[in-house]
Amino acid sequence: MSTPIGQDGRTELDRALNERDLAVLATMDRVKGKFIFTAVDRELTREISRLIVQPALRADPRKPSAGDNRREGRLLVFTGPSGAGKTSSLTRALARHPFLADHAIDDPRGPVAMITVTSPCTLKQLGRDTLRKLGYPLERDLKEHMTWERVHARIAEEKKRILIFDEMQHITQTINLVEQEKVANTIKNLMINHDWRSSIIVCGLPAVARFIRRDEQLRRRAIFLETKRLQLPYDNADIATMITGLAKVAQLQVAGDIETDLAPRLIHASGYRLGIAVEFTHDAIERALQPDYLDVEDDDDIVLGDRRGDHGDGSLTLQHFARAFERRAGCQDEDNPFVSRDWIGTQAPADPASEPSTASGSHKGGGR
Repeated sequence: MSTPIGQDGRTELDRALNERDLAVLATMDRVKGKFIFTAVDRELTREISRLIVQPALRADPRKPSAGDNRREGRLLVFTGPSGAGKTSSLTRALARHPFLADHAIDDPRGPVAMITVTSPCTLKQLGRDTLRKLGYPLERDLKEHMTWERVHARIAEEKKRILIFDEMQHITQTINLVEQEKVANTIKNLMINHDWRSSIIVCGLPAVARFIRRDEQLRRRAIFLETKRLQLPYDNADIATMITGLAKVAQLQVAGDIETDLAPRLIHASGYRLGIAVEFTHDAIERALQPDYLDVEDDDDIVLGDRRGDHGDGSLTLQHFARAFERRAGCQDEDNPFVSRDWIGTQAPADPASEPSTASGSHKGGGR
């Protein structure tokens, strides 16, 4: 049995690694700990703040504040393509808010509950998943209406201000229109319930926004926030800033023409999605820091093939990105956007969860 990693990071695995390996691990922890903050993140933070203060508003100002004298909850619809970084943006915005700083998102006693919608999903399954996140023990199978009665009771008991349903497209993809209408009515009821009113965040692919807009009562209570795909050449400078910023954390110098060569290739390789672009950059940095996990012993090993010339010298190069892409896509050099001269004609790794879109992305204002 492996030994779990403790707070001091010392494990049996750590003791088996040399100092250079441990230094790389520590550096990558710092690199991956950096959050790429965009205009969408700023707007998301503002909207979450509005949701948090919503319960402080009284439905009837003449009466004292109480659970049954609160304005209706509001609905935030946060959508974008798969790989744009929506969940990371959402969890980061929640963690940074002063009101929520002392509560983990998965804390059943905290003011926020985040439920990942499973696939396939029905209203009953959604209720069961919600109860689990609320810390309610499910000892037997309950009927649908009883499940949601317990959800409402638990929300009121724990005074949940915000409920988050992530990967909400699984509702729209797997159930019929009658079931979808039941889900819409359930969301409304969570916001207007007399005993306790919560605000709701639904997060997922663009189909989620279409699902909400089909219901007039949900639409008028909703704020829509969408992450956009990156676009060439408008996002070149921002992506160049991201690359150099992360490289600086790793004490690497970025070689070559960043804004007009590396950045646009990375945008294209990531399928015009910021989250994927960040992941590729992480992989390239790790490659630059530690190109060979095990040193070759010249006396014992016969080395075949191209060693790629990517040994660490303090630089982050196009070749590091090429190898990172090759590892993920499993492609030949002519299909690798970091190698091919006709890189705009290459294709990013397929994303089966994403909805169809044009390769050129959307208008400016993207990110996650």
